Amino acid sequence: MSIYDVFSSGSKPFDKAEWAAQKQAQRQEAYELIDNTCSEMMADGESFRQYLDVQGRFDRYSVANAVLVSAQMPEATQLKDYNAWKQSRVYVNKDAQKIVILEPSKEYTRDDGTKAVGYNAKVVYDISETSAKDRQQAQEPKTMRELVSAMIDASPVPFVPVADLEIPAYYDSKQQTIFIKTGLTEEQLFVSMAKEVSAAVFDFKHNESRDASDFKSFCVAYMVSTRYGVDTRGFSFDRLPREFSEMDTQVFKGELGSMRDVLGEIQSDMFKSLEKNKPPKNKEQER
Repeated sequence: MSIYDVFSSGSKPFDKAEWAAQKQAQRQEAYELIDNTCSEMMADGESFRQYLDVQGRFDRYSVANAVLVSAQMPEATQLKDYNAWKQSRVYVNKDAQKIVILEPSKEYTRDDGTKAVGYNAKVVYDISETSAKDRQQAQEPKTMRELVSAMIDASPVPFVPVADLEIPAYYDSKQQTIFIKTGLTEEQLFVSMAKEVSAAVFDFKHNESRDASDFKSFCVAYMVSTRYGVDTRGFSFDRLPREFSEMDTQVFKGELGSMRDVLGEIQSDMFKSLEKNKPPKNKEQER
């Protein structure tokens, strides 16, 4: 007698074909939601800002998955699948809202001989839909001095403060220098630095001029600022630039991808800097 006999009573046979069809339908719905949401983002500045908020929090997520999260639960802060939550001894609520994202699957060969990676639909849940909703960890606050220092470390070029600059900051690609106006408030300083550091990274890593990357640098600065709780009231996305609002959807997603790449580089370098310069904990704090 097999131990699996204990599962046989009243069991329903597993239909592999039906399961595959369901996963295919779920995956197709996700692709359609991505395209529809991108079209909405190009026409509606608030929808675009909502995506930036999500991508800023989930900077390691692909553009496709950040778009999916912004369309399904833009307020999400921590996502895991059912088993991952369970392994953490956290239980998903019975009527929890599902969020479908895409995860890489097997590599395959297209008809033209090129290689590609397939994707499967995956259901995840936000921490707010679990038994741990009241145990969400608040982000450790950083001082503006710490953030400005980390932004300096994340920059591929040096900074030079000047008194007579007409704008808050300016990346000069010829001199490979970011000029910063003196007399700014701490938050004005950080936001201005974030935008020009983004422009410098676009120039160095993506061969895009400061003018060509201006709006994208603005978006990256917004995402970095929201990530660290810096005041973003000075940012406006009421209307996207014409060249973005009239883009083909695939081209638009490509531009979002370059923003996400630059964001990831800056966030990674800032994180390393903040960790390196963390003040040592005393024995009382370690208890």
